[in-house]
Amino acid sequence: MESRNCVYCKQEIHPLRVKALPNTKTCVNCSTVGAKKGMSMVFGEKDHTWNDMIIVEPDVANRIENTKQPKFTPFDKIELNDDSDEDIKLWDNTLLDGLENM
Repeated sequence: MESRNCVYCKQEIHPLRVKALPNTKTCVNCSTVGAKKGMSMVFGEKDHTWNDMIIVEPDVANRIENTKQPKFTPFDKIELNDDSDEDIKLWDNTLLDGLENM
């Protein structure tokens, strides 16, 4: 692997950092870029929804986490599912089970 020195501290940049970031000119300690956080988000509404991964700063991720809708409880599932058709109830409950993980 290529050996390269940091432009600020003149210490050798770890070879794995150079391999991962071939254009890097700084070591980890001198880097001005902070940690990022990846979040899976759902966009759209009704039948036109999709999942996408977004990369954000940690403070933005915390704000997003704090504004998420409250989780559904099993009692909410009963109230949301008042259809008389048993097949539809089973299908609705399967969909609502995924909402508990939000």
